[in-house]
Amino acid sequence: MSQILTALNVDSYPSQADTHSVSPLQNRLRAALEHARRVTSMYGQDRIEIALAWEMVEELGKAQRYDRAPRLSNFELYCLMNPDAPECRIYDL
Repeated sequence: MSQILTALNVDSYPSQADTHSVSPLQNRLRAALEHARRVTSMYGQDRIEIALAWEMVEELGKAQRYDRAPRLSNFELYCLMNPDAPECRIYDL
């Protein structure tokens, strides 16, 4: 169980002090983080409930990072797949 706690970088998740422009995903992440901390302090580190709680924190953190990732437009995807298409050519002048 200690491997799970050390593998997660808990400091990278939002704290309760961060209250500007909070998304529903951030609210769920904060609630899951608070729940995982409470369960860990109540039961120690050798219960399956703790592993599941920290797993939820990790999954929500991944979802939040994915949500923040810049997405390519359809045109950019087309140009990546067809770099020789006339509309995708870039000329240096």
